[in-house]
Amino acid sequence: MNNLALQHYARQQIAEAVSLWQRALQLSPDHLDILIYLGAALRSLGQSDAAAAHYERALRLQPKMPEIYYNLGNIRHDLGDWEKAASCYQKALAMKPEFALAAYNPGNICRDQGQLQEAIRCYRHAISYDPRHAASHNNLGNALKHQGELSQAIPCYEQALQCQPDYPEALYNLGNALYEMEEFANAIPWFDQAGIRDSEARALYCCYKTSQFEEFRSRLQRHQQHAAHHSPQVATLVAHHAVNFATDNNYRFCPEPFDFVYHESMEELAAPDSALRQALLQDIRHKEIDERTQGRLHNGVQSSGNLFYRSETSFSTLADLVRGHFDRYLARFRDADCELIRAFPQAREFESSWYIRMRQGGHLTSHIHESGWISGALYLALPSRPDDSGEGCFELGVHGDDYPIVAGAGEFPSQVLPIAVGDIVLFPANLFHRTLPFQAEEERICIAFDLKPAPSSERTLI
Repeated sequence: MNNLALQHYARQQIAEAVSLWQRALQLSPDHLDILIYLGAALRSLGQSDAAAAHYERALRLQPKMPEIYYNLGNIRHDLGDWEKAASCYQKALAMKPEFALAAYNPGNICRDQGQLQEAIRCYRHAISYDPRHAASHNNLGNALKHQGELSQAIPCYEQALQCQPDYPEALYNLGNALYEMEEFANAIPWFDQAGIRDSEARALYCCYKTSQFEEFRSRLQRHQQHAAHHSPQVATLVAHHAVNFATDNNYRFCPEPFDFVYHESMEELAAPDSALRQALLQDIRHKEIDERTQGRLHNGVQSSGNLFYRSETSFSTLADLVRGHFDRYLARFRDADCELIRAFPQAREFESSWYIRMRQGGHLTSHIHESGWISGALYLALPSRPDDSGEGCFELGVHGDDYPIVAGAGEFPSQVLPIAVGDIVLFPANLFHRTLPFQAEEERICIAFDLKPAPSSERTLI
C-alpha cells in the first residue's frame, strides 16, 4: 500500500496518495516513513495543521532526525508562527550543522522580520555548506540590496546564475538591480530571459523611460494580446502615454484611478489618547528593527522587512484593522467596472509594510509600488503646517518618477490629500504618490503597505 501511495504521489495524485497512507497508518500507527510522507502530502493539499500533527508524531518516534524538524519548521513558517519555525530550524542545525536548507529558511524569517544582518548571516552560513545553492546566493543579494548595497548584491545574483543559469528569480533580480541603478537598456535582456512576475511590465517601463516609444508600443500590443489587464505598472505607463500622445487609455486595470481613492479616519488611532497609536510609536522608536535609506526618501529612514508580519502585538493588531478597511474598500466600490475590483484578490496578503520617519525638510519623491494591487498609508505623527499649506501632505498623480514628457503633451492630473493623525488612505497601485516637503521641526511618522494576491507556498520540502 505504501508503494502504491508513493506512485500516486509521484504522479501528483496527492489526494489518492493521502487516502492510501491514511489506511496504511491505521494498520501501522507507528510507521515512521508513512507519518513523514503524510506530513508532506497534507502540506501540499494546504492542510498545514494536520501535516504538523503527523510530523510531531514522527518526532516522538525519532527525535534525532533533523529533516523532520526542518519540514515541521516549514509548516510553522506557512502558519506564520515565526518563533516555532525558527526553533525547529535551530534544532535541525544543532543535529546537522551542514544542513544548508535549515540555515537558509531562518534567513527568510529574519528577512521578513526586518532583521537583515541576521538574515545575511544565515544565508552565508547556508552558502558555506552548500556553495551551489542558488537560492541562498539570490536571497543574500536581496538582503544586501535592501540595505542599499546594490554593488554587493549584483555579484550574488551573478553567482546564483553560475550555479543555475536558467534560475528565473536571479535573472529577474539582476535585471531589477540594473533597473534600480537606472541602467534601463541593460536591464531589458534580463527581464526578457526571466519571464516571471512583472518582467514584461518592467521591460515596458525601461523602454518608456528611455523614450523608445515605438518599441514600447510594439511590446505593449503583444502584452495586451496575451496578458490580463492586472498590472498596476502597465496601467501607469498606459495612462501616462495617453496624456503624452493624446490617445485613449485602453488598459482596463483602473483607467479612472482618482475615483477609487479611499480616505478615512481610523478611530482606533485618531483619538488623542489612542493606546494603540502610542504602542506603535513606542515600538517604532525603540524596537530593534533594521532601517535603511533609499533614493526617493530625503531626510528620513524607512524600516526593512515586512512590519505587519512581526511578532509585536501593536503591528499585528494594526494589520487586522487594515484588513478590515480593505474589506470596506471592496464593499464601497463593489459595482465598479474595472479589473481592480472585478479581479480584486479574495486570497490576499501584505506584499510589504514598513514605517517611514521623516524629519525637518523631509519628503518622498513621486513613485508607485509596482508589485502591489492596492497601496496604502496611515499616519501616526504629523508635523504642524501653516494654514492652507500642503507641507507634509500626500499627493497622488498620473505623472511621476521622471517619466518623459513630450512637447505638446496634455495636463497630467494630480490631487493633494490634507491628512490628519489617524487617517488611512487606500488607492489603486497605478497612481503615483509622493510626500510634499515640510519645514516644521516635528517628526512625521507613517506606515505604508501594499496588498497583493497571495501566492501558493513555494518552500522546499525534503
